[in-house]
Amino acid sequence: MFCNEEEEKKDLELQRIDTPETVIRWKSCCLVMDKDFAIFFTKYFIIVGLITFFALELHISDSCEDKNLYQSLLMLVIGVALPNPKLK
Repeated sequence: MFCNEEEEKKDLELQRIDTPETVIRWKSCCLVMDKDFAIFFTKYFIIVGLITFFALELHISDSCEDKNLYQSLLMLVIGVALPNPKLK
Protein backbone atom coordinates (compact mmCIF):
# COMPACT_ATOMS: atom_id res chain seq x y z
CA MET A 1 0.00 0.00 0.00
CA PHE A 2 2.79 2.42 0.88
CA CYS A 3 5.81 2.93 -1.34
CA ASN A 4 8.20 3.53 1.51
CA GLU A 5 8.42 3.82 5.27
CA GLU A 6 8.21 7.63 5.21
CA GLU A 7 4.71 7.57 3.72
CA GLU A 8 3.64 4.94 6.23
CA LYS A 9 4.95 7.06 9.14
CA LYS A 10 3.08 10.11 7.83
CA ASP A 11 -0.14 8.11 7.59
CA LEU A 12 0.28 6.78 11.12
CA GLU A 13 0.95 10.30 12.39
CA LEU A 14 -2.24 11.59 10.71
CA GLN A 15 -4.23 8.77 12.28
CA ARG A 16 -2.77 9.62 15.69
CA ILE A 17 -3.78 13.30 15.34
CA ASP A 18 -7.43 12.40 14.73
CA THR A 19 -7.84 10.15 17.77
CA PRO A 20 -10.42 11.13 20.41
CA GLU A 21 -7.73 11.49 23.08
CA THR A 22 -6.43 14.65 21.40
CA VAL A 23 -9.83 16.37 21.28
CA ILE A 24 -10.04 19.13 23.88
CA ARG A 25 -13.40 19.48 25.62
CA TRP A 26 -14.61 22.43 27.66
CA LYS A 27 -16.77 21.62 30.65
CA SER A 28 -19.09 23.79 32.71
CA CYS A 29 -21.76 23.00 35.27
CA CYS A 30 -24.32 21.80 32.71
CA LEU A 31 -22.50 21.59 29.37
CA VAL A 32 -19.63 19.71 27.74
CA MET A 33 -18.49 21.16 24.40
CA ASP A 34 -15.72 20.52 21.92
CA LYS A 35 -13.24 23.42 21.88
CA ASP A 36 -13.01 23.64 18.07
CA PHE A 37 -16.82 23.60 17.77
CA ALA A 38 -17.18 26.48 20.23
CA ILE A 39 -14.51 28.60 18.57
CA PHE A 40 -15.89 27.99 15.06
CA PHE A 41 -19.46 28.96 15.92
CA THR A 42 -18.38 31.97 17.97
CA LYS A 43 -16.42 33.30 15.00
CA TYR A 44 -19.28 32.40 12.65
CA PHE A 45 -21.91 34.29 14.64
CA ILE A 46 -19.68 37.35 15.08
CA ILE A 47 -19.00 37.50 11.32
CA VAL A 48 -22.67 37.00 10.43
CA GLY A 49 -23.65 39.70 12.93
CA LEU A 50 -21.12 42.16 11.48
CA ILE A 51 -22.21 41.45 7.91
CA THR A 52 -25.86 41.95 8.87
CA PHE A 53 -25.12 45.18 10.74
CA PHE A 54 -23.02 46.68 7.93
CA ALA A 55 -25.56 45.67 5.27
CA LEU A 56 -28.41 47.27 7.22
CA GLU A 57 -26.44 50.45 7.86
CA LEU A 58 -25.51 50.58 4.17
CA HIS A 59 -29.20 50.36 3.29
CA ILE A 60 -30.36 52.88 5.93
CA SER A 61 -27.69 55.58 5.67
CA ASP A 62 -28.30 58.62 3.47
CA SER A 63 -24.90 60.26 3.19
CA CYS A 64 -22.32 59.10 0.71
CA GLU A 65 -19.53 59.14 3.32
CA ASP A 66 -21.44 56.74 5.56
CA LYS A 67 -22.19 54.43 2.64
CA ASN A 68 -18.52 54.36 1.67
CA LEU A 69 -17.53 53.52 5.24
CA TYR A 70 -20.04 50.68 5.64
CA GLN A 71 -19.32 49.33 2.17
CA SER A 72 -15.60 49.20 2.93
CA LEU A 73 -16.18 47.52 6.29
CA LEU A 74 -18.61 45.06 4.73
CA MET A 75 -16.10 44.08 2.04
CA LEU A 76 -13.37 43.73 4.69
CA VAL A 77 -15.45 41.34 6.78
CA ILE A 78 -16.52 39.33 3.73
CA GLY A 79 -12.88 39.13 2.61
CA VAL A 80 -11.85 37.83 6.02
CA ALA A 81 -14.73 35.33 6.11
CA LEU A 82 -14.07 33.79 2.67
CA PRO A 83 -11.29 31.22 2.50
CA ASN A 84 -8.24 31.86 0.35
CA PRO A 85 -8.19 29.95 -2.94
CA LYS A 86 -5.57 27.20 -3.08
CA LEU A 87 -4.03 25.51 -6.09
CA LYS A 88 -3.54 21.77 -5.92
